[in-house]
Amino acid sequence: MVGLTQNRSIQDEKLIESIFQTHYSPESRASNAVVYGATATNIIIDARPTTNAVANTAKGAGTENMDHYKDARKVYLGIDNIHVMRDSLVKVVEALRETEMAASSASGDLPGESLVVPVLDRQALRRSGWLRHLSAIVEGSLHIIRNVHVNSSHVLIHCSDGWDRTAQLSALSQVCLDPFYRTIKGFQILVEKDWVSFGHKFLDRCGHLSSEKFFVAPTDTGANASGAEAAQAFFASVQNRFASQKHLQETSPVFHQFLESVRQVQRQFPERFEFNERFLRQMHYHLYSCQFGTFLFNTERERRVGEGGPPACERTVSVWDFFNSLPETELTVNPDYDPSLDDVGRREPGADMGVLFPNPKDVRFWNELYGRADEEMNGNGVYFHPSLSITFFYSHYVVVAYTLPSRLTTSNLTHAVYRGFAVFTNFVAQDEA
Repeated sequence: MVGLTQNRSIQDEKLIESIFQTHYSPESRASNAVVYGATATNIIIDARPTTNAVANTAKGAGTENMDHYKDARKVYLGIDNIHVMRDSLVKVVEALRETEMAASSASGDLPGESLVVPVLDRQALRRSGWLRHLSAIVEGSLHIIRNVHVNSSHVLIHCSDGWDRTAQLSALSQVCLDPFYRTIKGFQILVEKDWVSFGHKFLDRCGHLSSEKFFVAPTDTGANASGAEAAQAFFASVQNRFASQKHLQETSPVFHQFLESVRQVQRQFPERFEFNERFLRQMHYHLYSCQFGTFLFNTERERRVGEGGPPACERTVSVWDFFNSLPETELTVNPDYDPSLDDVGRREPGADMGVLFPNPKDVRFWNELYGRADEEMNGNGVYFHPSLSITFFYSHYVVVAYTLPSRLTTSNLTHAVYRGFAVFTNFVAQDEA
């Protein structure tokens, strides 16, 4: 950590320097000749706002001193922290809930009176800042994509800890850079790699357990204990939940936000994804359903090391078993998918070598996720449709919305992680110079 004393790690600096110098041709290192894509284009991405990065210095953290990192520049993306994202989503849900409550009140009018159906307040949706946050993530990923693909250079990504904004930017960039990650199998591997294995704190961020008091171990209550103690602990925790805001500290819709960002790219390039919108929506549902063990823990150790018994990975079912089973595989395939568009040998106008460049200004609310019509949330005001009901799932007051009908149906890119840093390397052969 840098901190106020400007601490250094020579080992880290040498490691990054070695990665950033892979553009050099092995046969011409003595003359410092560079392959296509000069190392001056290498960038270090700090996902945080500049003020946050500077403020963290007082806590013993901080950011890189670029005097110690040769042939690289630093870029701040200004993506807000987990608390801002949580509050933003709460505002979106509150805007939706107000319309539903008004619709419920209107439905109880006296017979013969005209039914006044409320209109969703899209100004309230805009004030939530949710689309602005999505745009910032897409724009940051676009910066990474351009540097890797166009400049054939390296990108190092980090935020404060490396398991929230770093994972969002790294994974979304790979979706756009590599067509494999736009297939059903590839996307599953990407989530397992960049989110599950690399330590995204699903347990904390999703708020699966608000308190250990919800559960009473047999060793605490005796062999003959009933469920009364657990029930009392549960209700006591519910009462205290509204008196204290401490349970909100770690919850945040980080992975939810990643899925929404992928949906933005998918909507802009509908023929480039093997999976459809329903695939992402189902993944969002099972993020909070707790039916599978994939999204229940903070670390790989928690999944694979048992505490006095078999590890959780042996006692729970993987969510990928569900997605790879019938009829789910048939329901999540995109009929418009055209893999020929990703052929690197295509020479016709518009060919992009399988790399997508999303437009960060073209972001819209994922209306299917929230159970609303597209025009209602994004277009020219339509009225609330009574059949589209929002079902709220409590998760430490980070309320999550789903579309009810769907809920009822059951490369040339090398990516490495080092101490919370996501590093993209793109090795260019000598004959491509």
